[in-house]
Amino acid sequence: MKRITVLLIISAAFFSACSSSKWVRTTVVKQRDFIVNLEQRQEEGIIIQQNYEHPYKLGLPDLEKLMGDLTYVEQIGLMNTDKQNPVFQAVEIDRLAPVLADTLAKADATQRIRFTSFNRGKALIFSVSRETEGVIFIESGKRLNIAFNFINSEIDPTETNVYPSSHSKVDPLKIKTSYATISPTDPYAELHKFESGEQSPMWVVADLEKLKEAINTEPVPIGEVKEEAPPAAAPESKSANTETEKTTPAQASENLLQQDIKDKLKYLKELLDEGLISEKDYNAKKMELLDKLN
Repeated sequence: MKRITVLLIISAAFFSACSSSKWVRTTVVKQRDFIVNLEQRQEEGIIIQQNYEHPYKLGLPDLEKLMGDLTYVEQIGLMNTDKQNPVFQAVEIDRLAPVLADTLAKADATQRIRFTSFNRGKALIFSVSRETEGVIFIESGKRLNIAFNFINSEIDPTETNVYPSSHSKVDPLKIKTSYATISPTDPYAELHKFESGEQSPMWVVADLEKLKEAINTEPVPIGEVKEEAPPAAAPESKSANTETEKTTPAQASENLLQQDIKDKLKYLKELLDEGLISEKDYNAKKMELLDKLN
């Protein structure tokens, strides 16, 4: 299935209207499986102050705990069934978290960190290559913010370059509707609330003091949990679910495709109604999406 990121439409509209103000990025690390950049907001070449609490020395276990706890809910199938998935796989956390922690320790008060992580797992959910992109920064009061442009978005299999031709330019802090919603990670994190009182679906704010307390009060060391979990899960995956796993992947993929197109059509109509795209662009993109149902 060809990946279509509707957020790019917002990006084009937003930046065409505000071309004098933009985020300027500097690459910190660019590898096959992830990219990390520092970015500053600039207007006509002048850096706009952001007052981030950077540099900030964040403990690696704290960041790994947060990334490991993050899950999101998406609606799949014709019945709009909610399905909860992890935002990051363990291998993504292992390679990305140390770089993010190191970059936070080097950033200044005008810089936030933008990251892209590529997942190439072979499980049912991640049977194709996917990417997750967002920003992370620390604000006053020891509050860690992590906001996503998209989560586990499918990469076009026809793309020969593992790096996207261009990153999404939309500011994730402005996203108010999304195909997925981050699940609250009580007791130390919650979804950001806009001034209107509406919750952001893709922006999480974590209290670092409470996060540390959550780590210190865990009843069992993480290493022991990992050792005990596989034996308990193995019988279930080899018995009752074996037949289901053999017969449902194709149907699950079709349901995901249908729901993905439905969500994008709704989102596209919102962009048209808000005047962010022209009717010509709307019709062209609408036909492109509908063709995929044939």
